[in-house]
Amino acid sequence: MPGQFFAAILLIAFSTQAELLTDIQQLSDADMQGRKSGTAGAALARQLIAERFALLQLDSINNGYQQPFVYSSRPEKTGINMLASRQGCTYPNHYIVVTAHYDHLGQHGRKVFYGADDNASGVAAMLELAARLKYSCPVYSYIFLATDAEETGLHGSKAFIAAPPVPLNSIVMNLNLDMISQPDRRGKLYLTGARRYPALVSQLDTNFSHLQFLHHRGPGRMARDNSRYNWPNASDHGPFHRAGIPYLFFGGQEHAYYHTVQDTWQRIEPAFLDMAMQAIWQTVQWLEQQPPQTLRPYEQ
Repeated sequence: MPGQFFAAILLIAFSTQAELLTDIQQLSDADMQGRKSGTAGAALARQLIAERFALLQLDSINNGYQQPFVYSSRPEKTGINMLASRQGCTYPNHYIVVTAHYDHLGQHGRKVFYGADDNASGVAAMLELAARLKYSCPVYSYIFLATDAEETGLHGSKAFIAAPPVPLNSIVMNLNLDMISQPDRRGKLYLTGARRYPALVSQLDTNFSHLQFLHHRGPGRMARDNSRYNWPNASDHGPFHRAGIPYLFFGGQEHAYYHTVQDTWQRIEPAFLDMAMQAIWQTVQWLEQQPPQTLRPYEQ
């Protein structure tokens, strides 16, 4: 990676940290009404994301940031993904798609399911990545995809795969972010999908003691996960995985506030959120140093 890229990042790595918690707070505000698909609260969330995309000088795709889709016919239900891009300089025709769902459970009577960790945190981290990649041309091109209707069946990511704005074989990686600001009962954040990248695992394993690696084989902290979770299909990386696109999924298991009205920004642990963001950023820096055949060797 060009040296000036690292130099620029050293200057701005901490300048966007405050935006993380601010974005989470705004996306999980009571005015957002829990961001249920098809509601006024979800529309407010899209407006905020569009404003942030524009402020970050991200390019629109297909003459706008919105990708409407229909995911049910009886009755008809429509979702709206938000997507933007930044062109790379070394491999402009190879894409890393960063995903984070912005929808949540909405409002039930007077109860608002705020969804701060699930998944305002992932959207905020996606916006932070876009900010850090603003200051010098990245190696790869990036698509930033805030998906809708994830909670009801990963419909936003399915719609993206069904009607991609770029050829699917040009996507070398899906980096999915879902619930990154709350530790589980073991105090862990989880990374799934890194088994094919042992050098990345080694680097992160050295630097982040609260990061747990999950895959089917391996000793120690990379051991087989015997939980009830279907990790390859647990979030929006699932449709990418089924389309043959490699993925890295940063996310948490269920915690005490999961899918409750207590999932608020006030309960977020700033130190844990900062650790998660550092691990995600180091992962992107590592990806930026790899040629396409390393990330998606079977398509080269």
